[in-house]
Amino acid sequence: MKIGELAEKTGVAPSAIRFYEEEGLLQAPVRGANGYRHYDDNALKRLKIVVAVQKLGFSLETIRGLFMHDGRCSKFRTMEQIDVRLDEVRRLELELAAQRGELIAMRDMLEESVRTGRDPSCPGTLQENAAVQDAGRSAKAGVTKRDADRLHAG
Repeated sequence: MKIGELAEKTGVAPSAIRFYEEEGLLQAPVRGANGYRHYDDNALKRLKIVVAVQKLGFSLETIRGLFMHDGRCSKFRTMEQIDVRLDEVRRLELELAAQRGELIAMRDMLEESVRTGRDPSCPGTLQENAAVQDAGRSAKAGVTKRDADRLHAG
């Protein structure tokens, strides 16, 4: 099949297919006398794998390592990389959950300020107490007190 047919069957633009070839993710296709690329069913299968795992967050380098010298996808390498990616996703979920909690707390403080009419920067407000807590969390995360103060000033 020609590059246009491969693009149509996979939903991948011809320019992306050529890019994947350049990056070694697809084997160079056979060229006809007219110079057109001709792809076989193995290229179709491989491209579908590349697209699927890229959508799951795998880097191009990682994807390249999933394939053996004969062009087949290694199930064992793929399982190993899935486990690595699952660990990355777990870490991201924890970071996002912490950010969500902090965003909710910040919004609650601002809503309280709007409701009571108190300036969040006035001593003794919920915001000051939260700012102290946030500064402690920020210090653990490597954020300076000055950065934390700037965050709360805006």
